[in-house]
Amino acid sequence: MIRSRQLILRLLAAAGLWASAACAQGRTADGIAGPPTTAPDPGFAAWVGGSTVDVSTTPIGGVYLGGGGTDIDAGMKWLLARGGARATNQFGDVVVLRASGSDGYNSYLLDFGANSVTSILITTVAGANSDYVRRAIERAEVIFLAGGDQSKYVSLWKGTSLVTAVNARIAAGFPIVGTSAGLAVLGEYVYSADNASTTSTVALANPYDASITLTTALFNVPLLRNVLTDSHFRTRDRMGRLMAFLARIQQDRIANTLPLAIGVDEQSGVGVLADQSAMVFGPGSGAYFLKITPESTRLCVSATPLTLTNVVTQSVAPGQTFHLGAWSGPAARSYTLSVTAGILTSSATGVY
Repeated sequence: MIRSRQLILRLLAAAGLWASAACAQGRTADGIAGPPTTAPDPGFAAWVGGSTVDVSTTPIGGVYLGGGGTDIDAGMKWLLARGGARATNQFGDVVVLRASGSDGYNSYLLDFGANSVTSILITTVAGANSDYVRRAIERAEVIFLAGGDQSKYVSLWKGTSLVTAVNARIAAGFPIVGTSAGLAVLGEYVYSADNASTTSTVALANPYDASITLTTALFNVPLLRNVLTDSHFRTRDRMGRLMAFLARIQQDRIANTLPLAIGVDEQSGVGVLADQSAMVFGPGSGAYFLKITPESTRLCVSATPLTLTNVVTQSVAPGQTFHLGAWSGPAARSYTLSVTAGILTSSATGVY
């Protein structure tokens, strides 16, 4: 039944039509009724799998930061449980928000016990302001931001009812997850990648290169206040560019205090609870926690190689814990990073 429903929706989407399981099934009881099929709502397509009966759970809350690449089963199960359980290994409803792709997470999350999964592909600002999208978010126990292109998330979603609805769910204690590009838009400071995805080499040589575009929060995630996030971290050698991002948000006064940053590698995840305690999931290389200090010095100007010194860095392996409030972990490997005239050096062996 689920496969046939998704096939119908794919065909409608391929034909350029808006599609939702609510319309395909004639389902309105759960409060996500879409517009009549004769008057399609522009700007999004939706794929719904699982139960047609809405459920309610008591959430635990939290944030899951996925570094990209292959998703980690243990991390996804941890996430679903944060939305609250209705029985053993049976959880609430999930909404997956994305700007590319389709229903890739539906069967995956249903297999782990989600009651239903609604994947919504949003292609216009009108789609992000759709009543269907808002209602889908309002009934979800877990908000999932998929990977893709974070510049589309910022340009299509910022200031829309989608953001308002997501923020309301976070404030009500429900968890949110971002993986890859979805992770990049969860912090208070966001690398929006409006023009291109920059590299460490480019960013260290010129922190004002056109590929470096930064903005303030897309969502209000209190657990990530004063934090900038990055994904695919060690795999794509992004330590240098994260140092440049930290320098820029200070130089441009985007951050009014000493900023923090979290880099999460591929096949790694960081689950953060409401008390700010965090667990790192594997099997990737884990996560990296950076902190600008009062002793840090900075030379961050256009067309000049970056200088930024004394950035305290902590590497946390899978299976280990970290506390965002104390900004420390009992098994974290701590060292200092510095950039001098565009050259990144470490007080330890290697920058990772």
